[in-house]
Amino acid sequence: MSQVRPTTAHIDLDALRGNLRVLRARVPPSAGLLCAVKGDAYGHGAAACALALEEAGADWFGVALVEEGRLLREAGVSRPVLVNGGVGADGAEIAVHHRLTPVLSDLDDAVRMDAAAARRREPYGVHLKVDTGMGRLGVPLHLWTAFLDRLTALRWIRVDGVLSHLSDGDGLSEEARVRTAEQGRRFLSAVQEARSRGFRPTLLHLSNSGAVLLHPRFAFDLVRPGLLNYGYSPTGEAPPAGLRPVMSVTTRVLLVRDLPAGVGISYGRTWSTPRPSRIATLPVGYADGLPRALSDRGQVLIHGHRAPIRGRVCMDLCLVDVTDIPAPVAAGDPVVLLGEQGGQRISADELAAWAGTISYEILTGFSARVPRRFTGLRQSAMAP
Repeated sequence: MSQVRPTTAHIDLDALRGNLRVLRARVPPSAGLLCAVKGDAYGHGAAACALALEEAGADWFGVALVEEGRLLREAGVSRPVLVNGGVGADGAEIAVHHRLTPVLSDLDDAVRMDAAAARRREPYGVHLKVDTGMGRLGVPLHLWTAFLDRLTALRWIRVDGVLSHLSDGDGLSEEARVRTAEQGRRFLSAVQEARSRGFRPTLLHLSNSGAVLLHPRFAFDLVRPGLLNYGYSPTGEAPPAGLRPVMSVTTRVLLVRDLPAGVGISYGRTWSTPRPSRIATLPVGYADGLPRALSDRGQVLIHGHRAPIRGRVCMDLCLVDVTDIPAPVAAGDPVVLLGEQGGQRISADELAAWAGTISYEILTGFSARVPRRFTGLRQSAMAP
């Protein structure tokens, strides 16, 4: 079906491949790269991104859900896929069928995986997660020993990896560094407990994007970059040299109106024209992922100049003030919501600061009704 609305997310797969090369150079040669492609590859399109990353040399992929892993397999991804959220009541058979590696955080998932593997009469590799301080998923430390003891009775489970997750891996404060160091100590202690009970994991992993930048000693056997893959740093500072944003989002001016002074615009009339003004309507709103929190705060780029969002962002539309843009603005003119135009740039970090959120939410927030257009596609990485 042809696209009518001009609002589009552009995904540069060459930039994505280049980012992987930059990350590869930052980690020890002995450490594999597990690229996080959960959340539809942070909003970039999981199938096309994973295929491009696989072609560029990614060793593993990380997803949150069994369904996300199945999508990768159906797209033709062949590298190992780690399912961080476990398999739940109905996912064990799907995981085995699609050769997905589940992360086990509780005995129930372990029993399900053991039963699914037993039906095929073949030991199945899993990773175990220990909670070293995140308080989210993973076996709590005080239950770790008992969990391992129970696991020894499940004959079809093969423990290939042990992992944990850092709560402050991207923190720059001394307190964050201390907490991260303590999590590392707890993790190594938990690994030793597993080995003392006869488990022989070959893959240990703890390092997320923040730790890749700040805690290289935690590289171990795998590192798990997420946001870094897509050209942004989780620390809020500039990303390492060579990393480039992969996504840009554009639209076109829908119409332009000349309004006299004193006219209130959009819902609630939260802003009124202080002078005779030119107001452009854009065909993009919060249903597309442009946060409503950008009302009266955000900016867009038109003709290489910043135009402030005025009034409330609507579900399908928003309004911007183009009065001070030197060149005439007309319907059909290109608009950049995220990305570069005329030497100016609006980043996901900047959008996040205006909206009071984080770049992760901005990138993943662009909805399915904003089509992804891929550049740098190759035969082995065709978008669905």
